[in-house]
Amino acid sequence: MASMSQTGPHLDTILPAQHTGANVLCLPGMFAGSWVFEKVLPLIAERGYPAHAVSYRGHPPNPKFDGLGSASVADYASDAANVARTLDRPILIGHSLGGLVALLLLGRNLARAAILVSPAPPRGITVFTVELFARTLNQLPSLLFNRPLVPKAADINALVLNCVPKEQRAEIFARFTPDSGRAARQAALGIYRIPPRAVRAPLLVVAGDNDRFIPSRIAGKVARKYGGQLRIAPKRGHYFFGEPGWETEVSVMLNWIDGLPRVIRERGPDVNVPTDENFMTWDRVRMSK
Repeated sequence: MASMSQTGPHLDTILPAQHTGANVLCLPGMFAGSWVFEKVLPLIAERGYPAHAVSYRGHPPNPKFDGLGSASVADYASDAANVARTLDRPILIGHSLGGLVALLLLGRNLARAAILVSPAPPRGITVFTVELFARTLNQLPSLLFNRPLVPKAADINALVLNCVPKEQRAEIFARFTPDSGRAARQAALGIYRIPPRAVRAPLLVVAGDNDRFIPSRIAGKVARKYGGQLRIAPKRGHYFFGEPGWETEVSVMLNWIDGLPRVIRERGPDVNVPTDENFMTWDRVRMSK
């Protein structure tokens, strides 16, 4: 696996022996980085698609920075967009918060297609449940005052790792890192307005039927809003790429990519790629009516 980190965000890459397909860019969720996809990238590359996974600013192995708590979802989308522009409009796989980031990129025509896995929702769809609300009360200072949000083992085990064997949870949790209180608040409130007419690419939305962090009903609403296909995976929680049997679901996703029209899934030049968008305006534009 090749790792790359220049002035931009860190990127892990695995190139296939035969490069026949379009680039696939994986976008992680809160508290995580490119490592979430470390077992997924080889499977993508085996299908002929150059496989990439990004780590947003402030997430290892990127350097720490003092403003992590005030980083916005738009900032993370800017990181992903900068990478996507170098990859000839990739196919996206966005998990959790990365699903919302993927939608933002689709809205700017920066991707050919996307798979949203347990996605954080756009404006108009709320993610709150009684359990999630109860477990976020002790994090209110970070959420309200743009401070770094430090994951707590009890909360992560209950909401994210509930379908992971108990003996494996501590090792996974040790890899999670603090994240932005501001980005978490924005994702929870669903402030980003992404009009359905702006999302014209093929879309698959996937969720686990036992996801306690972003329930599968959210995935259903996202799929209906944007006219995407929906898959509810049985006996799956939120930590999709580390639960027993994860290979089966990744195979379903890659089969979906293989079934896309050739003009989308095969390597080749693209047109109408925006090159001068100011992605830092997402906060302002997407909150407007």
